[in-house]
Amino acid sequence: MAMQVGRLDARMATVLISSLIVTMINVGGALDPLCGASNEWFCSPTDFNIPDAQDHLLRKLTVTINCDEARYRNSPLVAYVHTSCAIANGGTCGDCLRRATQIMSENCPGKDGAQYGNEECCARYELNNFC
Repeated sequence: MAMQVGRLDARMATVLISSLIVTMINVGGALDPLCGASNEWFCSPTDFNIPDAQDHLLRKLTVTINCDEARYRNSPLVAYVHTSCAIANGGTCGDCLRRATQIMSENCPGKDGAQYGNEECCARYELNNFC
């Protein structure tokens, strides 16, 4: 039997809990508990039913820091977006977030929830309020 947390699968829930524990014991890295494990991406099992909704949300992620609501143009669609940055290697937050959204777009095409995180930034969007 598949367990679900919001729109994300059981593996995602496990990673989120693991990331929270790692963050709480402060082992080092810049893990964000709202984005899960470092250098991993996850996708919702379901697709958007509105064309271009994912592209709209991915653009919103490149300018959002922390948690925010994202409303799709003239539509009842409300999604939740979150990003965070901890740049340490001379890059920029914007560059890191653009890469994160590219990874989500390539690996989760059309999905109504996705996330990616690495040591320097993380990005996540979902239809359910995870903030």
